[in-house]
Parts: sequence; C-alpha cells; structure tokens
Amino acid sequence: MEAIISSLLNLLEELYVGSKGKETWIIDQKPGYGFSKTIEQINAKQASTPTVEGGSTIAAHTEHLRWSIRVALEFFEGKMPTPDWAESWKVKEVSEEEWKKLQQDLLKAYQDLKAAIAERKDWSNEQFNQGVLALVPHAAYHLGAIKQLIIATG
Repeated sequence: MEAIISSLLNLLEELYVGSKGKETWIIDQKPGYGFSKTIEQINAKQASTPTVEGGSTIAAHTEHLRWSIRVALEFFEGKMPTPDWAESWKVKEVSEEEWKKLQQDLLKAYQDLKAAIAERKDWSNEQFNQGVLALVPHAAYHLGAIKQLIIATG
C-alpha cells in the first residue's frame, strides 16, 4: 500500500506543483507546469474571461478545485459532508488581489491534502479510497480545461 500512496502523492505533486525536471505521467514534460505555475502566469482579467456566454472561467475552475479539496479534507477528518457542487462554481470573476489569494488558497489546500494522505494509516474503506484516487483524474481534467481556456483567452 505504501508504494501506491507514494505514487498517488507523486501524481498529485505533478498536477499541482509540476514536474521539477523529472519524468511526467500526466502533464507535458516541457515546460512541466502544474496548476501553480500555470495559473500564476495569467492575470485576473484573463482568469475572469469566459470563452462563451455563460461559460466557466479559469477563476471558476480554480475555485472549484480548491473547494473540492476542502470537501475531501472533511472526509479525512471523519466527517460526512453533503457538498453543494453548485456552490463550488459561484466564483466567476476576480480582482487581482482575489486572484492572487485564490492561487495561494489552492496551493495551501493541495499541501493540506498531501499531508492528510501521507499521515493516513487506515486505507481499509474502499469507497474512501476510490474518492481519494478520483482526485487525480478530477485535477487532470480541470488542469486541461484551464490550459485550453488560457489558449482561448490569451
């Protein structure tokens, strides 16, 4: 189980922080940017620009990920939250200050998640495990969506 947890942590690190010159499994090796580096390169205006009327923004995807990690952390704490997914998409536009804070909050949420996974001892609950493993494709999907939105709004 330790090897699987180590691999999970490595994949999450790649998605949220980047490759740091190592091989990659999900993101392009060059430039090797995960969420943090990808979103720090755009400003609040670009983060707040939908590509179609009523479409989601980079800020919305970023908040949705931050929010979903916080929900996952509630499960790590033994709680049984009943998340309102619509709530996670309420942020659409951000000021420069809000954008910087949202970026910091996403990175902090990821760091908290990484610590929770590393510290967990009981991996006997299959539903819990599937929820944790689902964090990888969920993050990969949103990173891909954000990269496409950057191209479309750039």
